[in-house]
Amino acid sequence: MVTCPQCGMQNANEAKFCDRCGQGLALASERPAPPALSPLAAGAELKGGWRIVELISQTAYENRYRAERASAGGKTERVQLRERALEPDMEAHAAVEEKPAPPATGAAEPDPNGPNAKTAELHPPPGLASTRVEGEAQAPETAAASGDPIATAGAEPAPEDTADAVILTEDEVEASEDAPLPDAAADAPPDNGAAPAESAVNGVIASAPSINGATPAEASPPHTTDDLGEVYGRVMALSLTLGHPAFQRAQSGFADGDRAYLIYPDETLTPLAAGASRLPMSAGEALAIAIQLCQAVGFAHRRGLRVNDICPESVAFGADGRIKLTGLDYVSNDDELQADPILNHGYTAPEIYKNRKVDKRADIFSIGAMLYTLLTGERLEAEGWLEEPGPIRFYPPHVIEPGIEQAVRRAVAFDPAARWANVDAFKAELVRLAGAYRIRAAVMTDVGMVREHNEDSVMAFEYRRDSLVEPAQTLLYVVADGMGGAEAGEVASAIAVGVIREYIEANAGAIKNSDGREILRLALEAANTKILEYQAAHPESRGMGSTAVAALLEPGGCALAWVGDSRAYLLENGQLRQITKDHSLVQRLVELGQITPEEARHHEHKNVITRSLGARPQGPAGAEAFNLRLKRGDRLLLCSDGLTAHVEDAEIAEVLRRHRDPEAAACELIVAANAGGGTDNISVAAIYAD
Repeated sequence: MVTCPQCGMQNANEAKFCDRCGQGLALASERPAPPALSPLAAGAELKGGWRIVELISQTAYENRYRAERASAGGKTERVQLRERALEPDMEAHAAVEEKPAPPATGAAEPDPNGPNAKTAELHPPPGLASTRVEGEAQAPETAAASGDPIATAGAEPAPEDTADAVILTEDEVEASEDAPLPDAAADAPPDNGAAPAESAVNGVIASAPSINGATPAEASPPHTTDDLGEVYGRVMALSLTLGHPAFQRAQSGFADGDRAYLIYPDETLTPLAAGASRLPMSAGEALAIAIQLCQAVGFAHRRGLRVNDICPESVAFGADGRIKLTGLDYVSNDDELQADPILNHGYTAPEIYKNRKVDKRADIFSIGAMLYTLLTGERLEAEGWLEEPGPIRFYPPHVIEPGIEQAVRRAVAFDPAARWANVDAFKAELVRLAGAYRIRAAVMTDVGMVREHNEDSVMAFEYRRDSLVEPAQTLLYVVADGMGGAEAGEVASAIAVGVIREYIEANAGAIKNSDGREILRLALEAANTKILEYQAAHPESRGMGSTAVAALLEPGGCALAWVGDSRAYLLENGQLRQITKDHSLVQRLVELGQITPEEARHHEHKNVITRSLGARPQGPAGAEAFNLRLKRGDRLLLCSDGLTAHVEDAEIAEVLRRHRDPEAAACELIVAANAGGGTDNISVAAIYAD
């Protein structure tokens, strides 16, 4: 019998964890740290034709390089290398427990996504090795059959738009997560019994421990296999398993003398920790990152694995803005008690500090702790976790939306049973919170520096009812640029904003059960009809008209409609794009390829528009409309051409990014247009989704 050092209970000799308190009974053995490793000089030649270009980073026991070699066709192949001392006799990186017995017949199957779901085996059976060859190309049909995420690199999931543009859609995630794990059958010899040809590039073959107890090529072990060591062997095996774009995966590996190497794509990654100046982040940015973490971790959990190493130092941003988890060294399964678990103070779950039995809810804790850091700029205090929970500071001094605070508190609960049941449940709550936003807006108009009177009109109509019984919200913003002179332009723009509001109010009930974009488009056409009626009753006003751009926001969506050259811009993930297309002569010339967008800005006919309210004596004005999905953190701008005539898009983006107050942003945009010349009236509506 084994006595539990925590509660004193007697347990069976083979028990690894105490049945009463969960205390780990197999204490970690002392083992020497990996030896120090001096870096190689630039120009050093390695096995496989690789040549060191430069040292990227260095720790006491690992170096990272940029390396290159000549490839077919005279091109230069550039990669990044991780280097570690190779010690074949080093003790195992982790002590593996026996797998639990399968449930008795008739017993309820465990939740496959739950914290105690069946886990994957990370270690290779004795005497078996992989035939994964560094630099070897597989035939397409072989790669497809094997499910090899490296060989089929072009089939990675596409980006999603759940709460941020860099996330994956649910269908895309499910498609990638349902891909089978590599197994022996996938790489079995053909039916004719002939063993696959043994080949190597420059004699280099990488070791890849098996997953779920199967090696990719049990039927045909190679003559020579490079031993990558325990750590790199595990990383290579996991790189072949975790085929999700959020994981930085090794492509292959090799050994050279007493050193082992892993080969990675040469990509630029910016560690999250390096962006500490951006902390704390807005709620939208923080939730978007946390949702991506949940997706990546959920992918690993469905394969029976825990990530463990989740902290600002192990999360980076790729060039496309997506997150990357850069460390696979500490990934484990639930049956494994690591001899040297990673302890990221403030991010590692308390039960790991206490050497307790650990399940997948430890990763939920780490994601919650990461979200806390993103929102507050601080880390959780972990120094006392061996004895009791540490304090968690929210208010004061941090003001965090109550719903988000509650989600974080549940994720970082000291007791794993009080946390979210699984990472998918946590992600679902974060997605819900990210989709719920509060609109703040400011509308402004100014006569400019040249005109004597202002022919523009702007309007903000905001109706909200927050109630458990029939909650409602209707938000309408309009910018109209009148034309016609002799006080006709301001009359046309005033008619436009008034009729659009009246039409939306009159059809408020229909908006809930119909397409908002069509309602808004019809509102602009109603304004066109009213302007034509005014012209008929006031012959002196013939020729008057107005452009218009309008946004209608209802819970869960936004509709945009416009006619003429008044524009709508969307700032999304810090990037600005024009989302309406001008009804103008120069826009048509750009579409025909006769002039460039830059030439259009200074074209002599840049003010000639092809559609407007009141321009056609009969028939519709030709307003266009579409639906837009606003997300937390998005910023929408409606404006007249008096702004875009003097303020470049890059400057507009900078102003919207810099100001958290929409009124301050609107004011600066008008001031900037006046500073640029102010040759026309200037009108803006800045709409922030917070």
